[in-house]
Amino acid sequence: MRESVYHFAMAMEAELKKNDHKGGWDGESVDWLLKRLDQEVIELKDAIRLGKNPSEVGEEAADVANFAMMISEVVYNETRTAALMRYSR
Repeated sequence: MRESVYHFAMAMEAELKKNDHKGGWDGESVDWLLKRLDQEVIELKDAIRLGKNPSEVGEEAADVANFAMMISEVVYNETRTAALMRYSR
């Protein structure tokens, strides 16, 4: 694994751990997750525009990546579930 990818993945995990008390994204709709992604992109842009330190910008970037990951997982699981239901009939 590339070093930059590894470090970014670790930042993503750190952000997820900070939010464990929120209960995760199981059961969230893609639409809701997309809205949250949009909000996180705005926060990332603001952090850059305001000249926040690299650590804060990195945290915001990890939040954006986490919501993209959540969307990917929800779509994958919905597609997989639909396929399993089609074949179980």
